Amino acid sequence: MFRGRKKLGKDSTNRQRGAAAVEFALILPLLLFMVLGVIDYGVFFSQNISLQNAAREGARQGVTQGDVLKYTNQSRGLLDDKKLQIKFAVDTTAGAPGTMVVCVRYPQSSLTGFFSFALKGTSEAKSVMRMEGTAPVATGSKNWIGTTPCTA
Repeated sequence: MFRGRKKLGKDSTNRQRGAAAVEFALILPLLLFMVLGVIDYGVFFSQNISLQNAAREGARQGVTQGDVLKYTNQSRGLLDDKKLQIKFAVDTTAGAPGTMVVCVRYPQSSLTGFFSFALKGTSEAKSVMRMEGTAPVATGSKNWIGTTPCTA
C-alpha cells in the first residue's frame, strides 16, 4: 500500500541541516558586505553634513561678528577637533564690503576598516556669504595643510 513512499529518517534531517549551513555560508559574505557598507557610508555622509554645517555656521558668524574659527569649531558636531582644518578669507574682488569664504576639510576614514580602500582622502565643504560690514579679521586658518586657496 505504501510502496512508493520512503520513511524519512534521521539521515534526511541531517542533510537538510547541512544544506542550510551551506546556504548561510554562501549568503554571509554578501550580507556582511552590505551591512558594513551601510555603516561606513552612513558615517561618511554624517561627517559631510557636519562639515557643511560647520562651514555655513562659521561664515554666518563671520559676516556678523567676525569670530569665524570659534564658531566653526563649535559647530563641528562629532568631528575630531585636531583633524578639522579651517581656512577663511574675505574676498573683496567684487567690491566692498566683500564676501566671506569659509573652507573646512576633514580626512575621511572607514569606521569598520572594510571599506578603507574607498574612503581615502579628505572631504571639503565651502560656504560663501556676503559681508554685512567690514570684517575685523580678513583671513585666518587653523590646522590647514597645503597651499590650496580658499576662494569663492
